[in-house]
Amino acid sequence: AHDHADAAGGAAVVSAAADASGIVELATTAETTTGTDAGRTVTPDGLAGSVHGEKVIQMVVVDFATALTTGDGKFYFHVPSTLNGFNIVDVHAEVITAPAGSTIIIDLYNLTQTADILSTNLTIDAGETGSDTAAAAVAIDTGEDDLATNDVIRVDIDQIGSSTAGSGLIVTLICRLP
Repeated sequence: AHDHADAAGGAAVVSAAADASGIVELATTAETTTGTDAGRTVTPDGLAGSVHGEKVIQMVVVDFATALTTGDGKFYFHVPSTLNGFNIVDVHAEVITAPAGSTIIIDLYNLTQTADILSTNLTIDAGETGSDTAAAAVAIDTGEDDLATNDVIRVDIDQIGSSTAGSGLIVTLICRLP
């Protein structure tokens, strides 16, 4: 009932419908992310664009009970071949003890490409423990978000709390194929 000839006059194209038993319907990226529909087929592109196509990198930059100090090269991450071609699509920073007096500022730098990855650095405001609530939202430079095999990513701490530095630092990167 849903058959239509294609424009080139070739084989019939069948439109999927809820009542079309045995017809394959492709899942959207959102449907793949939720994982609640057993009646659709997942495509490689839909999988890559969903949360199931994301890779998470979590770095313990500063031990949990250790006060932060400023400086470049607080942590280095080597990009393995399994992340070649991925883009960094989200970043987050978390401290165990909140800073006081001023904001923590964290930068990500691709040492291999000699480029800053963030156009607006990660910040953790005084009295808070995560960058997700920062007054200045982080921004990833989409021209510098690409990962390549053997790149080295460096974590820099540009500023710490002025009266209480803050302690323990975890930086998380979410990566996905473009």
